[in-house]
Amino acid sequence: MSRTHLANRWGVSPRTIDAWRKRGNLPAFVVSGRLIRFDLAACEEWLGKFRHDAKWETEGSVS
Repeated sequence: MSRTHLANRWGVSPRTIDAWRKRGNLPAFVVSGRLIRFDLAACEEWLGKFRHDAKWETEGSVS
């Protein structure tokens, strides 16, 4: 998946994706030359580490 597609999927800027990749946060691989791709499953797993359940998710339905 390209950085643009990943950014659109997560609702962030492509520059944010670049920053996370450069910090070593996002798993990325180079296909050829400067072409960088991301494994969606690995990226979703990384993002899941930061997910916090909303109160309504853990307490049942909201009235």
